Amino acid sequence: MRLYLHHLALVTVASLTTTGVAFATNITEFPDNGSEQLARGGAWVARASDPLAAFYNPAGLAGQDTRLILNANMAFRNTCFTRVKAANDTTADGMAPGGTYPQACNDFGTFPNPQLAMTIKVNDRIGVGLAVLGPSGVANTSWPEFVNGKAAPQRYLLLKANALLLTPTVAIGVRATDWLRVGASFQWGLATAQFSSASDALNTDGSPPEKNDVKALLLAKDYFIPGFTLGAIASPTPMLDIAGWFKWSAPADMSADVATYANYFRPAVANGGMDNKVVFGYTKEADCAGGSPPGICGPDKGNVKLVIPMEAKIGVRLHKPVAGADPNRRDPVSQDKWDAELDFTYANNSALDSLQIRFPSNPDGSAIIPVNGTGGKLPGNADQIHAYKDVIGVRLGGDWNVLPDQLTVRAGVFGETDGQDPRYQNIDFMGAARFGAAVGGAYRLKLGKNPDKKSALEISLGFMHMFVATQSNGANNPNAAGLPALGGIECNPSASNIPGQALCTDGRTKFRTNWPVNLGTITNALNVLNVGFAYRF
Repeated sequence: MRLYLHHLALVTVASLTTTGVAFATNITEFPDNGSEQLARGGAWVARASDPLAAFYNPAGLAGQDTRLILNANMAFRNTCFTRVKAANDTTADGMAPGGTYPQACNDFGTFPNPQLAMTIKVNDRIGVGLAVLGPSGVANTSWPEFVNGKAAPQRYLLLKANALLLTPTVAIGVRATDWLRVGASFQWGLATAQFSSASDALNTDGSPPEKNDVKALLLAKDYFIPGFTLGAIASPTPMLDIAGWFKWSAPADMSADVATYANYFRPAVANGGMDNKVVFGYTKEADCAGGSPPGICGPDKGNVKLVIPMEAKIGVRLHKPVAGADPNRRDPVSQDKWDAELDFTYANNSALDSLQIRFPSNPDGSAIIPVNGTGGKLPGNADQIHAYKDVIGVRLGGDWNVLPDQLTVRAGVFGETDGQDPRYQNIDFMGAARFGAAVGGAYRLKLGKNPDKKSALEISLGFMHMFVATQSNGANNPNAAGLPALGGIECNPSASNIPGQALCTDGRTKFRTNWPVNLGTITNALNVLNVGFAYRF
């Protein structure tokens, strides 16, 4: 039996892209971090009125009061996968080819995703922003390892994901003229993560999963993913703001180690038992934790790398200033009666077509690192295709200050085009077309008896529900093309090795199964609650 790391690595890489920056239309996230931003459906690039402008549009820092905010998202994602067994899948799991497995759904648990940011008012024309952000996405989730006592049908795609993702940001905004603000920010992304899935050890012998499949745990890290954003806000009239924003990030380039559990998907483990039949391996150990010759294994031998798509937004904001409003002060809660904003967004997701996942190998692509408890090795090339598409989005949102400088209500909606080729559908991210609706509000309590005193404490709430179109690939066609698992032999018996190349004679990259593992239907839904606190100095 031979083991090869499967789509787990793909999930790891794609998830870690969220560490470099907090995206907007990017397929890995939803719009947007922050209570105010979320409740407006992400329509915020021209408003840019709190310290999170340090990332979302640094031009908005110019004119803001000195202010400190702490927000946190609570995201509840519900994803289910109803898998169809491919017609040529020989796995002896009791399911006939073309049959439908029991539906598998993720754990509905969540973890707070905080945003800490501060604006420092240098003078009437210059503002500096500092922020630490996580992604506006779901970084922690788990799926069943067993369903009805058998190996879970989605195991080749994902079992569990846990990530710590932080993006320290420093930014500056300048009011260059009375009607134009410009700004820039720099991000230093860092991340640690653990992801697990199953691998298909052999693809032709008809073995059952308890003998054929192995659980793999990938541990990855990258402590420097640089990026920047640029922004501008033009105010040609007292009631109109026109804004633009651009984001760029360096590729994520991560070192990785893999822990493996051979003979894992057995009834004994399904019933809660872990005995010596489960064989552990770990690439971080010099002997792979199993007596391999020194020098083959060792820390950080694996590498995962991908391009992070660039993004851009443009927005138009109409607002009604209160009597005596200061046009240079960027605080709509006190300076406006209402505002409404329309944004258009673009993400170059097609740049993330393939994820590069590599382990040490020979020039012909044959693997080097062994896997304990098996006769196999980790593949040198585990690259995966995700086939993302560029995404265009539209957002509409606004605020109504029921009591100026005291009580605000807000709402917004957004929509985004389909972002993934259905042949490569996955349960890691929500790649189908998306539509969301959001509501929220804020209450500001002034401190001190002087009515002109700017010091204030603010509490804000935002709630968003996101509808996601159903994804389907081969739900009624088990012969459909799709995403293969990594196979346990270099080439399927119907093909053979091409000497000196990492390809088989049928054109497949080595170490891929002859059948897809993502046929079926995926459904998604998302609810997000954001609670925020702010102090205005």
